[in-house]
Parts: sequence; C-alpha cells; structure tokens
Amino acid sequence: MIATLDQLREAVRRVLDARQFLLEARRTDAIVKALAAAAQHWLPPSSPWRAQAVEQAPAVTGFSTEMVNEAIDRIFGAITAESLGVFLDRELGDRRALDEFHPHGPAQARAFGVPLIVHWLAGNVPAPGIHSILNGLLLRSGNVVRMSQHDTVFPRLFVESVREADPDLAMGVELLEWPHTDAALTQAAMAKADAVIAHGDDSTMAALRRAAPAGATFIGYGQKVSFAYLCREAMTVDQLPALAAAAAEDVSVYDQQGCLSPHVIYVEERGALSPRKFAAALAEAMGAFQARIPRGALTMEEAAAISTTRNGYEFRSASDRRIALWASDKPNEWLVVYEDDPSFAPSCLNRVVFVKPTDGGRRVLEAIQRHAARISTVGVAPISERTTEFAAQLARLGIHRVCPLGQMQRPPLWWFHDGRANLSPLVRWTELG
Repeated sequence: MIATLDQLREAVRRVLDARQFLLEARRTDAIVKALAAAAQHWLPPSSPWRAQAVEQAPAVTGFSTEMVNEAIDRIFGAITAESLGVFLDRELGDRRALDEFHPHGPAQARAFGVPLIVHWLAGNVPAPGIHSILNGLLLRSGNVVRMSQHDTVFPRLFVESVREADPDLAMGVELLEWPHTDAALTQAAMAKADAVIAHGDDSTMAALRRAAPAGATFIGYGQKVSFAYLCREAMTVDQLPALAAAAAEDVSVYDQQGCLSPHVIYVEERGALSPRKFAAALAEAMGAFQARIPRGALTMEEAAAISTTRNGYEFRSASDRRIALWASDKPNEWLVVYEDDPSFAPSCLNRVVFVKPTDGGRRVLEAIQRHAARISTVGVAPISERTTEFAAQLARLGIHRVCPLGQMQRPPLWWFHDGRANLSPLVRWTELG
C-alpha cells in the first residue's frame, strides 16, 4: 500500500521514539543475539519464514522458487552471532563502545548510531536490503525503509522475523512504499534523516543525493558489474570440472542481476587446457546449475535481448572461427559466448556470459581500465603470489574486492561494500579523557 504524507511522518516519529527506548534499554550483545536468532529461524526446511518467501517472492522478484531457497540459505546462513560480533568489532574496534565508554586509542570513547537512517532499497537482489536494515538495527538507529516494488517480500518478512524474536527491536524499523517519482514523499522522508543508504541506478543515486539534507551522511550503491580471471595454473584436467562449476555458480546466482555477477571470464592462455576448452566445460556446468536452480521468468524485453545476442554471435561464428557459442536446449536459459576479443563489455544479463582468452594479467588490466570505476568484484583462480600482485594492480584502478572464483556471490557479512566501511559512517563518537 502506498504511504501517505501523514503516514510517513508518523513512521519517522515512531522509529525515533523506539530508538530512544533501545538506547536506554538494550545492550549490543542482546541485539546481536536477537538478530542471529531471527536469521536462524529462516534456515530449517520447515521454517514458516522460508515457506512464505518461497510462496510469495517469485511473483514479485521474478526468481524461481529454487533461487529463492538458495537466496535464503546464502543470506540468513551468513547472519550468526559470531559473524555479527566480528562485523561490529572490525568496524568499531570493540562492540562494547556502543554500550559504554570504552578504551579507544589513547582515550575512552562511546559510539552512538545516528538517530535516523532512511534506506532506499533497489530490489534486484534481496541481500543488500536485508543487510542495510541489519546495519541500522545493530546501531540502534531509527530506520525508515522505502521498499522497491520489485521486492517487498524479503524486507517485510525479515522485519517480521525480527519482531518474533524481539518485538522491541523491531519497533526500530518502519517499512513503506511510495513511487520514486513522488518528490514530496521523498523530501518528507529525508527531512530529518541523519544518514541515507541508497541502492539503485546512477540516476537514482544522483536524485537522492540532491534530496538528502546537507548535513546527512549519504552512502550510495549504484550500478556495478564484475568479472573473473583464470590463470593458466588453474587450467588442468583435474581442476577443470570444479573450476567450471565455481564459475557457473558465480554467473547464475540471482540470475546475474546483482553487482557481484561476472559478465566476462578472462582465461589465460598457455595452460594445459585452452580457454576454449574452459568455455565448453562452463557451458556444461551452466546446464547443470540450471537443472538444479532454474533461471526465473523473463520479461519480453529480456528474452529479446538474449535472442539478439545469441543470433548475432551465431551469425558471426559461421564465418569466424575465433567465435563460438554454447546455448541451452530450451531457449534463453543460459548462453556462453567464446570470443577472441579482449575488450570488456557487460552482458545482457540472465545467465549470459563471455569467455575471452588473454595472454596475461597486463592485457586484462588494459581491457577493463576504462570500466574500472564500475567494477565491483573480481573472481580469481587460483589465489597465489602472482594473483596477489594482480590484485594490487586492480586496487590501484579503484577495484575494491578480489576473491576466489566461486565466492563472488558470497561476500562475508563484514566486507567493505564498494570499498567503504558499513557501520562506522553511521556512528558518532563521544570521547572521554
């Protein structure tokens, strides 16, 4: 239901009241315990939260029921008391600083989450929205959340599961819907915001940055893409099946809709197996992943984009041996394109991936350099001394995450999203001494 101006203002009042109560009544370890308990209640096959998400989310998100189950395992399996504690300690030095004055460098200091965070969720994949709400609750801030029409299910059910575990804590979140074009509601939501966490396309980021109050912290996560790089050491007969399965998983999870999904996989030449051999193995692995976790429904525009890509490369491959492709038996389930062209170009998504040969990391760096500002994650195989130097060169280009192939879609809870801390920008410190 679309919020009214009065409902939005009342939501702001309620979460600020709840925040004051939580500051006085709750300690951080109790909040960690409650959030971990809420997350763990999603995991059993018999979980009512899982059942509701599987029933409701496919129609809203477009993901298959199998993909929704996979998302639940990935998102909520990572939220444990231990991981939340590591997250807090890593970013704040010690989680106890949220409860009391605590040694912090040469003095003592206490941290307070900002009073009001406005969250603007994108809805293309569920994890960022869950994590955004989680961050606000860990800090005992008041949280007004504008949900995307593309996913109202996961945020709503998550907050309800928190309410079941800890009713008082859940009072710190209000979930609302309003059109992104409604400037009056957006301005009303932002008016008292101390921080804005926004997910969406670049135009949305620009508009929300302008709408945010001058003194508010603005954390925007815009459009990103990712790629993978396989070194020749990995290209052996023994390693090929696992390598291809890891790459297929990274490409296929969330149907390639998220920032962590690889669009291009560069494969180094002069290994025991050729890059083209990897492309063929990847196609087999893509088919196996599709059989286990089918891709979601396509819009007419998405189906047309895949067909256009496939038809164009089929035509070119008929007269150019440097191009090959492997496609699913059923139309548009997945597509692997091998192309002897090092240039980096995003795919049309929905499990369409390019495999490109390269003679080394230097060539890859040249190919992706002009896209570096929009690259989120690079999956690498293997992680070695040589790839550590490659990671250092990627860092110089401003790329913030390099991880093992197969882990691109599994960032730890405490990762520096887009190279930035998650909690510390939302905290204000008071020093004593």
